[in-house]
Amino acid sequence: MNKKMVTLIIVILISFCFIGIVVAQNATHDNSTDHGKTIDNKTPDKNKTIDKNDSNKSKHNYILAQGSGSDIRFSDGFRGFMLDYSKHPAKAGDEFKRASASKAPNSNTLKLAVVESYKLGASGQIGQIMADFIQTGSSGSNVGEAVASSHESVGDHAVVRINKNTEAVFDFEVLESVSGNESDYFAYQVSFRSVNDVNKTKNLTNITNTTNITNGTNITNMTFLLDNLTNETFLKELYDFLLYLADLLFDVWEPIIETLLNDLLLFIHALEELTKMFEQFMAEIQSLMDALQKLLDMLDALWKELDGILKLLTVLLNLIQQILDLIDYILNLIAAIIDAIIALIQQILEWLLALLNFIIDLINQLLALIQAILDFLKAAGSFLINVIENAVIIIGAFVLITIGAFVYNRIRK
Repeated sequence: MNKKMVTLIIVILISFCFIGIVVAQNATHDNSTDHGKTIDNKTPDKNKTIDKNDSNKSKHNYILAQGSGSDIRFSDGFRGFMLDYSKHPAKAGDEFKRASASKAPNSNTLKLAVVESYKLGASGQIGQIMADFIQTGSSGSNVGEAVASSHESVGDHAVVRINKNTEAVFDFEVLESVSGNESDYFAYQVSFRSVNDVNKTKNLTNITNTTNITNGTNITNMTFLLDNLTNETFLKELYDFLLYLADLLFDVWEPIIETLLNDLLLFIHALEELTKMFEQFMAEIQSLMDALQKLLDMLDALWKELDGILKLLTVLLNLIQQILDLIDYILNLIAAIIDAIIALIQQILEWLLALLNFIIDLINQLLALIQAILDFLKAAGSFLINVIENAVIIIGAFVLITIGAFVYNRIRK
């Protein structure tokens, strides 16, 4: 029974040794290849000469803004921050030319702000941090404290260790407005690469060799121990050996885990850049929506103005219609008054004609009466003449009074 258990333990130990050797060789191969790779964005080659034929296609080979605002991307792959807030920010398609980053005010402070933002994991807030540094020269964040305590000088091209296994390669520049109407921009570009630690690879190789030698020695010693030591001593030695083997396996897997963490960090940085690009795209969409909203507001205001003018025209037409109705009423009133005056004049003329006819008839009757009286007087004598004359006078007076009363009554009616 003891021999079977010992044989099983030896087989397990040999299996662990072979697994450790294979894993160590794979880790060494992965580190020697993956650590030599550089994950880098496409950076512009500043020493590249421009062909004359290419200059015909691009008139001045200017760098174009790919957005609008104080934090935008440019066609050369750099991300820029507005330097002069007294001028207008750039718009998509504006032309810029490259200049040294030293032309920016407090250029070293701005470079340190970018570097510390990545070192402290605050690259997601770099837009606000750079705006604070450009406008006030400092920032209330932990990046501002790190910049204030730093005395380093950063060049236009800098390689900075971000963590144990990652380096960041920074390039800085100032983009000057060609027209001069827009603000200049402080721009940077960053790429990441894994640190190729040669000592780690050498140490890993030494650990592998030590594992092989130690395993062979321990297996040989284990054979003697089985013959000379008791089971208790054997189990203690076996426990110590398993702990040692676990330490070796941990040392083998540690660089693999670190490599995975490094790749995960690079993936997170890539996601951050993708998020920034998406945020910039959404900002462009928002700018477009704002422009459309302003256009709709302008059209709405124009429609309100047109509606007011139409309402004013309606009021004027109603006023003109009322004036025409008033004129028509006045004309009808004047026509009615004229008709009434004509009718009144006709009635007055009829009354006068009737009065004249009455007077003529009365005079004729009086003349007939007078003629009859005269004839009587001639027959009666002179005495009667005087009586008749007085009677004629009285009758004439009575007639005149009657006529006056008749005319007065007619006029009064």
